[in-house]
Amino acid sequence: FFHIWGPVCGQQTVISRIVGGVNALRGEWPWQASLQLRGEHMCGGTLIGDTWILSAAHCFIGKDTTKDPSPWKVVLGRLQLSGGPLQGVVRNVSQIITHEKFKDFTKGMDIALLRLAEPVPFSRDVAPICLPYPSHRFAFGTQCWATGWGRTSSPLPHPGVGLDLLSAETCNCIHNNLRQKELSSPAGPGLICAGYQSGGQGPCQGDSGGPVACSEDGTWFQAGILSFSMGCAQPHSPILLTEVTAYTGWIQNHTGGASFAVQTVPTPFSSDQGKCRGCGKMKGHELSVTAKGPWPWYVSLQSGGQHVCGGALISESWVLAAAHCFIGRQEPKDWKVLLGERREGAEPRWQEERGLQKLILHAAYVNMTEGSDIALLLLAQPVVFGENIWAVCLPYDTHRFPFGGTCWVRGRENARAPMPPLQGVEVELLGPVACNCAYNQSSSTGEAAPILPDMLCAAQQETNTSCEGDDGGPMICNEKGTWYLSGLSSFGNGCGRKSQPGVYTEVRAYEKWIMDITRDGYFAKPPTPAEQGLCSGCSPLAVRADPNAPLRH
Repeated sequence: FFHIWGPVCGQQTVISRIVGGVNALRGEWPWQASLQLRGEHMCGGTLIGDTWILSAAHCFIGKDTTKDPSPWKVVLGRLQLSGGPLQGVVRNVSQIITHEKFKDFTKGMDIALLRLAEPVPFSRDVAPICLPYPSHRFAFGTQCWATGWGRTSSPLPHPGVGLDLLSAETCNCIHNNLRQKELSSPAGPGLICAGYQSGGQGPCQGDSGGPVACSEDGTWFQAGILSFSMGCAQPHSPILLTEVTAYTGWIQNHTGGASFAVQTVPTPFSSDQGKCRGCGKMKGHELSVTAKGPWPWYVSLQSGGQHVCGGALISESWVLAAAHCFIGRQEPKDWKVLLGERREGAEPRWQEERGLQKLILHAAYVNMTEGSDIALLLLAQPVVFGENIWAVCLPYDTHRFPFGGTCWVRGRENARAPMPPLQGVEVELLGPVACNCAYNQSSSTGEAAPILPDMLCAAQQETNTSCEGDDGGPMICNEKGTWYLSGLSSFGNGCGRKSQPGVYTEVRAYEKWIMDITRDGYFAKPPTPAEQGLCSGCSPLAVRADPNAPLRH
């Protein structure tokens, strides 16, 4: 722990600041480094000891310099990369260490260390930042700061770029709301985010590898390493960061000690919950464990003033439903869609009503037992999401709902009179073998319906009640607080018994069909710890040969 003997880490030495100043001041970011390849600024870095710089691995991969670091130089203690009153400190690089498991910036592990050929003296202009231990807790939802020279050699920005530090959950929620498959749920283990709500100035090319730093009672800790984003300060598109606390051991093993410091302030309260409400969330972020009450994505499809089928809201303008509900009545003008169900006594009340602009049945649909029992409905006018109206998440084709797991469908108990309202009913997912077996045993000779690959089966878990299912209605499954649309009631009693399960159109099998018609549906990946994938179209923040080249989108 070098800072026990020497200067304390994470301390700014700014003498004064002019209100409204444009650039960083001397001593404001003394740990900021410029990593230069053959004299050209390529990435940012952070001083974490008198001979060590922390940066991002993607800055070095593909440049054939990890084995021979001699083309690289590190510049510290400057406000401007060329000219200016401060000469700063320049050091050669004797070793470049990238994470051994790093493959590309889309898979995480985007971290690197540079060993300086000679130590640097600490001063007002050059000093290390503090590194957090694994137990360190940063306050998600609070403002931290990113610094760097970006795509030009202009002075460091004033006073750095303020970014909200975001948890992986919030980051993934924001990306999922962009409704681009290649961007879904990018923040896996060892990745967090920082974001700004309105665009404007933000980290850009050449800032990769630089710090996102948070002040705790005047001491600056590095929370993340700038890794990649979709562009320069794109609104509602957070920047992904390598989470420094996840790599404490890796840094210590290679450096033999760096500017780590113990967190002395009380563990901060993380307040980014509620910063993003994604698809498949019940009102107010409170998870309804039983899901018996009204679902904000449930719609009633009505013809002739009567409820005919259920459906599921998948965006502000689109509803997913079962194709068989519309056979013989395919004129959009004959249908009304009721949304925003509220319970007032036994009768449901609906917040909104919409006509249909378009009704699209799957072209392969012939009858329910032959599959493809799915339809997309375009509302005449979009709805505004609110407490009672929200979209359910659509599963990608790679999503697997575990057989034997509990999901929910809409149904009503038959035993009571008068007819009770539709409500959530627990069902168990059955695999195709068990489902086929049940149908073969319960059906008359020659009448058994084969369960096809694009079908799911579900059976009511309780055996002492009789239930009438909601024709065409949605089956939803909960995964870590998010509700996914797993199926649409096709044939059989939707909340049937295990002797004759309800059969559902498996929604995940129709990802391509849905996306070919509309890109508006809210798809989301299940929040599994192993999920770290990102898009091939994202751009690392590292600058290319032309420092003014735009980021790819």
